[in-house]
Order: sequence, then C-alpha cells, then structure tokens
Amino acid sequence: MIKVIRFLVFVSSFLCLLLPSWGQTRRPFSSVIQPGYLLFPINPGQAGSLSGGMGDLRGNHFHAGLDIRTGGVEGLPVHAAADGYVSRIAVFTGGYGNVLFLKHPNGLTTVYGHLKVLNDTLGRYLRKAQYAKQTFEIDLPLTPNQFPVAKGDIIALSGNTGGSGGPHLHFEVRDSQDNLLNPLLYAFPELSDDVPPYFERIAIRTLSPTSRLNGEFQRQTFAPTRRPDGSYTISQPISASGLLGLELLAYDKANGSPYRNGLNCVEIRLDGAEVFAYSMNSFPHEQTRFINVHMNYEAEQLSGQRYHRGYVADGNLLTLYHTNAYRGKLLLTDGKPHEVTITLFDSYEHAAVLRFTLLPETTPTVPTAVPTEPDNAATITAPDVAGVPSATVTPDDNVLKLAIRGLPSTPPNAILFTGKKTTELPVAYVRGGRAVYLLDLNKTLPDSVQVGRGRVPLNFRQRVLPGRTETVDAGAVSLRFNPASLFDTLYLATRVSPTNGLEINQNTIPLNDYVDVRFTPPYPAGIDTMRTKMYALNNGRETFLGGRWTKNRIEFRTRVLGKFGLLTDVTPPAIRVLSATPNGISARISDERSGIDKFRAFVNGEWVLMQYDYKRALIWSDKLDPTALFEPGQEVKIQVRDQAGNVAEVITTIAAPPAPRPARSSARKRR
Repeated sequence: MIKVIRFLVFVSSFLCLLLPSWGQTRRPFSSVIQPGYLLFPINPGQAGSLSGGMGDLRGNHFHAGLDIRTGGVEGLPVHAAADGYVSRIAVFTGGYGNVLFLKHPNGLTTVYGHLKVLNDTLGRYLRKAQYAKQTFEIDLPLTPNQFPVAKGDIIALSGNTGGSGGPHLHFEVRDSQDNLLNPLLYAFPELSDDVPPYFERIAIRTLSPTSRLNGEFQRQTFAPTRRPDGSYTISQPISASGLLGLELLAYDKANGSPYRNGLNCVEIRLDGAEVFAYSMNSFPHEQTRFINVHMNYEAEQLSGQRYHRGYVADGNLLTLYHTNAYRGKLLLTDGKPHEVTITLFDSYEHAAVLRFTLLPETTPTVPTAVPTEPDNAATITAPDVAGVPSATVTPDDNVLKLAIRGLPSTPPNAILFTGKKTTELPVAYVRGGRAVYLLDLNKTLPDSVQVGRGRVPLNFRQRVLPGRTETVDAGAVSLRFNPASLFDTLYLATRVSPTNGLEINQNTIPLNDYVDVRFTPPYPAGIDTMRTKMYALNNGRETFLGGRWTKNRIEFRTRVLGKFGLLTDVTPPAIRVLSATPNGISARISDERSGIDKFRAFVNGEWVLMQYDYKRALIWSDKLDPTALFEPGQEVKIQVRDQAGNVAEVITTIAAPPAPRPARSSARKRR
C-alpha cells in the first residue's frame, strides 16, 4: 500500500512538471530546461538558502523567481549565471531597485535585482547615462556587443535597493518569449530541501444561490489537523450541496530558512478523480496581475491572508491549470457523501496530503420560525449606518446576500425595485434569527430592496463587461472602462457622500487595468484645485491618485475600487541635510501626505546625481568621478517636490574639512 501511495505521489508530481504545457502553445518549455546550465549566482559551490520562491503570492503579482539569502548583509559578489551579455540596466525607486538583465545564447534571460552597486565597468556606464539624462531612475537597453560576460563573472554586489524587505538577491529566469521559468528546475546543488509543504487553513465557499455549506450560503474556513503519519484531515463534520469552491492557505518550507514560501503545485481530487491542478513552474510575465483572481482578493484585502483558489474563477485567463468540466468547482447534487483529497507539492517532489469528507446537506432551506416580534420592529438600515444594523448586505461575486433580523415568524418576500419595475424574492432560509435572501445578480440588478417597511438602497448602476470599452454616466460621476480594466463582470455601484467623497463598489473587487473617472463634487466652492487631489481611502490608508481639474470637475485614474476622497496638501516636503562635505552630500527627505514626486541637487549650479532609498527616506550624492572632491564653500541646493506640487528647497555650503589635530609629543618629561 505504501508503494502504491508513493507511486501516485510520483505520478502527480511528474504531472506538475508537465502542467506548463497543458493548454499553452507559446512556450518552448522543455527545450530550455538544462539542469546544470546555470551557475548559482551567490556563493556558488557553497550551501545556500532562500527567503522566497517562484510563484509566491505577493501584492498584485506572483513572485517571479528566487529570493536568495545573503546572510542579512549587503555586498556579496553576484556572479553571471551563464555566458552571454548584459541586455538591460535599470534603476527603479521601488520594485527591482538596481537591476541587471543578462541574455544567454540559448534564448534565456537571467535577472538580478535589488543590487547595491554594479561592477566598475557597468557602474561607470550607468552613472554617465544618469548624468547625461540628469535622472536617478533610468532604463537602458543595450546591444549584444557592449558588455559581454562569461559564466561566473562578478557583475555586481548584492544589496537591498528598491522594494526589497531586507538584503538579498532576487534572481529570475525567463525564456525567449518573456515567460518566467522556475529557477529550481535547473537543479542548483547549493540548495537542498527535505521539508514538505504544509496546510494552515482551507476555506470552502458557496458559488451559486442554491449552494449551501453547513446549512448556509457562506464562506467558512477550517484548520486541518496533522496526523502522526504526516497526512492531514479536518476533524469537524462538514455538510455541503450545490456548486462549491475550495481555497487553500498553505505554504512550503525549505532547509536552512525560517521563511514561508509559495506552493509549486496543487492537485485536488473528488472521489479519486482529478478536478483541479496547477503548477507554478512557468507563467507569462505579462499575466502576473492575474494573481488577483488566482487568489481570493477579498480575503487578502480584509485579513491580509492570501488563499489560493482551488478552482478557476470567472475572468481568470491564466494558463496554469488543468481542470474538470466545472473549472475545478465541486458540483454536489446527489445527496451522497464525497471524499476530497488535496495534495501540495514543492519543487523537490515532497508532498502533503489532506483528506476529508463532505457530508450531504440536510439543513432545510425553507423558512423556519424565528422569534416573533411586532411588525413595526422590522427596520432595515444600510450597513454603514452607525450602530448595529438590522440588515447586512453582502455582495459575493454574482450573488447578493441580504440578512435581516427582527422579522415576523413567517418572513415576507423581499421586493426588488428596478426602475419602475418590481419583483418579489422569497426568503432562501432562516438561521440564527436571520432571514436570508439570495439575489442572483446575473438575472437582475435592482436599485433597492424592501422587506417589510424597511428599504435599502443598493446603488447599482449597470453591469459592465470586461473586454470592451464602455463609459457609464451616473450623475456626479462618470467612469470609462477600457478593454483590460476588468477581470470579470462588474455590477457597478456608486455613491456620492455629502462631504465630497465617492464610493465605487468595494475595495475587495480587483481591477486589472486603470479606470478613468470624472467626478463633480457636491460642494466644489472654495476647493484649492492646485493642491486638492483625489486619494483612495481604503484600509485606513491615504493613497495619492492625483487628478486634473476642469472647472468644478476632477478627472483621475484608479486601479483600485472602494472609497475615494478629495484631500488638500499644502505642506511642502521636509528636507534635513545630514552632511555636506568634500566627500559627499546626504539628506533625509519625506512628505506627510501626497508623497515624494521628484528630487534634485546642485553644487555650484551643477546637477549632482543623488541615490535614493525610500525605505530609509535617504538621498546621497554619487559623483560622476568618484575620486573627485567637492570644494569647501561651494553652494549646495537640494529641491524636493511632492505629488501635490509643493516644493521645498534647502541651501547650504560644503563644509571645510576639520583641521588636523596637532601631533602629540612622544618625549617624556625628565625628572
């Protein structure tokens, strides 16, 4: 029996290696996987470890390669992984920071990010280009003969630049069509891993108005229990029926590292038959934002937890999956128990297996008695009204869930208002003193809903479909969607607040690309349009979006939904000079609201390159000739502009070097 299980695990992990070719015709996957072709770029030949793996779930993107640990320090030599040439040099404030791209003869490109400095040859070329363009951020494409490299050459020193959370080297492998490949497929002997993945939680969610999970239309999470043999189970009973989706909060571990990494491969079986599988051995770089429909974006926004979906959500165009006819969703309609098996794999074919049973749903979904209360107690308030609401309205993909307390023993039908048209919706079920109504938004999109004497405005405007350009005018707000704006159908809802605020659906709905918005605030008088711009106001944060005013209307772009507000920033950035000596200049720069837009420095009127680490709010000079000294008394001018247009300027002078201390006499006093 043990041999059979091992064989099944081997077959499944082998299929995970094949997954990138399923349904994908654009990538020459197997032809470029040559174990041993690439040199490990940090301390080659010595044991190494990782803090991040291919496909880790990150904010708005899949992690595109390996994060190689550098012992918490900067300055380790970074080696070229193979023969080739430097095809691109770039400097970004965030993201990759200082980054090199190397092109190799077999069509591969390797990428080295968060670098501290480049080697002398590349560093001089980069610095000259930055001075020529008078810019810190730069992106330089190069020709094949400019900077050839040999396998093992030191091309840079490791660092912590850009969006790095600590010193490490970010290392990627891409094929000739810019598809990302898992670097671990190249079998680096410096890395070892005998630790299997593990389950932290799973979630099960209902996906249609007739679906039920433990008697309700809901999403519920469960904590798997690890058995002595290493397998997992769920100890509590679960009943389910209808169309369901599984979600996984699970991770991988590796030797010598405390970090949690992403999953390389997942397989889900229902009663022994595979219904869903995916592999992160390769994916197109341009599709990385589709992570927001691969994972449960709502859960990430509300809790910070990133659950993999065990099914292909509507609007997910990633070609990573192999699924059943229901795209990985579980359809349970026969009233029988069903066994679910979920297997996680890492890149070294270690597996973790979770098995549990879904029992048939027996909870009645017809109305049942609730505590009788007077009819005049049935008041419905919108969820954002202060106090404990008697009604909650919850959009859940294509279903609107309305849960109401305090209704009479036989709950009345809900009345849906769509323009001048009214329709009735019967109660779906009653649980825990709440009458629940489930509305299929694919069939109707009401303006408001009434139960008893209470009425809730829903603010729906219309359905907006992905893949096309569409403009929606909704009174004070107009929205223009381009063909790539949406992942899936958006049931557009807008609301204008009396304090010049705006709501567009919820921030739990992801956007793929930008939406252009025109907004006329209800009280435009007295607005300082030079310094008042639009901000996204989600999760307690102010995110600058900007905008351009035309009379009393502001036009802006957003890649998030949710709450927006007009905020005024009249405070210039802060500049604190730390040093201005012949050896160099450094300063702290910060801005309390809109954020830093640009900065520059001059010495005696000549532009000087300033390096920038936004994590430390620090800028420092990088001379065109590193051996040259500034002269004492030269004027130093530092200017910083924020995104609202406020400008700060500090003028100082290069200080004279300290006078040398007089030498002490070594002669001793004679007695």
